[in-house]
Amino acid sequence: MIYLFLGDDLPAKDAKITEIKNKLFKNTEEALAFDFDNLDAKELGDNALKKAFLTLPVISPHRLIVLRQVHKLKSTDIKVLIDFCQKPAKYCDVILESTESTLKGDLKDLPLYAKGAVMARPEGPNVFDMTRLMTAHRSGDALKMLDGFYQEDVHPLQIMGALVWYWSKEGKPLGRERFERGLKALEEADLNIKRSRLEPQYAVEKLVVELGLLLRR
Repeated sequence: MIYLFLGDDLPAKDAKITEIKNKLFKNTEEALAFDFDNLDAKELGDNALKKAFLTLPVISPHRLIVLRQVHKLKSTDIKVLIDFCQKPAKYCDVILESTESTLKGDLKDLPLYAKGAVMARPEGPNVFDMTRLMTAHRSGDALKMLDGFYQEDVHPLQIMGALVWYWSKEGKPLGRERFERGLKALEEADLNIKRSRLEPQYAVEKLVVELGLLLRR
């Protein structure tokens, strides 16, 4: 059997790979040592993939080969893989994995030979979800969401761009005085970040609080 697991939900894919591995080897450590290969397409040596496909099982009736990041295979290894997929060995199960959601070029036909699934992480909240919390006077929740963006390595300047757009739409109905105070807070946060007056993350947190207070008055 050949499996093809695509997408960026790595925990879901690893869980499925573990399920197949446990079913095939019944948690036998000796079988895992001799009949299981965990390969990375980026780090394959010359003829390593070809040798893996030709190796016979030692302990179990089947071998299992996991090939990760298949979209990064070299052209010579792609040919080896396609040839195997067209005439798979009965003693060898293969799991092909990629963080891509679709395969291109010489790999585009792989789904024809494999039992496939695309496993994508559910789309998380975005900056505009955070601004909606601000409009609803839920600054505490907005700050929690902001912290989540930092955990996802979203740069504070990206968030600043969304806040500028947001204030241009939501600030004007508040009246000239509050609108201009918000613009001043935005300008100050931008300078704090670009001139390293404050930590960028803290500068945006401070701005979210200040805009939230202006929205309440």
